[in-house]
Amino acid sequence: MRSISLHTTITSISKEFWDKAASNSSPFLQYDFFFALEKSFSIGQNSGWIPLYFMDDVNQAILYAFVKNHSYGEYIFDWQWANAYKENGMSYYPKLTSMIPFTPVTTPHIIALNLTPEVAQGLLDTYQDLYEKNEFSSSHFLFTHPCEESLFQENGYILRESMQYHFFNEGYQSFEDFLSCLKGRKAKQIRKERLLEDIQITSFTGEDLTQAHAERMYHFYLSTIDHKNAIDYLKKDFFLLIFETMKKNVLYIEASQNGEAVAGSLFFYDTNKLYGRYWGCIKDIQYLHFELCYYQGIDFCIKNNLPIFEAGAQGEHKIPRGFKPIKKFSAHKIKNESFHLAIANFIEEESRQLSLLVSQLAANLPFK
Repeated sequence: MRSISLHTTITSISKEFWDKAASNSSPFLQYDFFFALEKSFSIGQNSGWIPLYFMDDVNQAILYAFVKNHSYGEYIFDWQWANAYKENGMSYYPKLTSMIPFTPVTTPHIIALNLTPEVAQGLLDTYQDLYEKNEFSSSHFLFTHPCEESLFQENGYILRESMQYHFFNEGYQSFEDFLSCLKGRKAKQIRKERLLEDIQITSFTGEDLTQAHAERMYHFYLSTIDHKNAIDYLKKDFFLLIFETMKKNVLYIEASQNGEAVAGSLFFYDTNKLYGRYWGCIKDIQYLHFELCYYQGIDFCIKNNLPIFEAGAQGEHKIPRGFKPIKKFSAHKIKNESFHLAIANFIEEESRQLSLLVSQLAANLPFK
């Protein structure tokens, strides 16, 4: 007999239960990550991200999702779909979305200590029951894990492709070893970009992380937000919390000039991957962005034997620096049948165009 309960805050779920279900498979699935988002009010009331945690008490499994009244912070863009709804006098919001908030990384959306197809289907059935009985226009599982894609397809979801840039550590012994695998002109350009005069670079992780680092990283984060005229999704307390509770999964890299911190970059990592997330600077220093966001990350992967560095979406400038274009997937279901069919056709054409783009970008990789 299935016993599934619905929670609207992670604080009503024990940390022990959650982390056993997550099995610490990703830093973004840890209780402490979700707790920091909630505690800092980065998600929750007035944020447009209302948590829904479906918990299978018997099988120690959780499906996480959010009620969304906008599409900000998702990285899989559906603004055109929302506009089409509006043009037809219909409301696209609220919708249901399952992903790690503000974080374009692939993770399971259903976590369990021992996940079976029956347990996964049971949680999805409960989720879909709520979806059908309420006025949600659509349901979205973004950055789906390969192990879940058949589950979503069997339940009427359309798979959509997107693209990111990843660095693969091919057993390099050093950064110079990596450069030796590149074409001479490309390697020369990277060496030039790493010659930053009067700049000191320091990495911090584990017990070396301090609350002062968190405050500076938040300051740098805001500088990027201001520069791009973007939205500051993450609040100061989020940085303070993760720098305290997730020390073993946070990497902070800081650039200083004449004793003053002028830039910082924030990464998360586990035993398999490094994830580049945020960066910011208060001085315009040529090539510093490449150093803090890419080269330091590559160096960290090589030194710590991490196979993959996910540098996120967008930015074709990552290609000549050794990041390969990689397809990612998401799953979508639209309640209105006519729109579901139209969006399925859109996704099919989008997939053809993306495949062509990936092939073109891959042809420009800098490797010998």
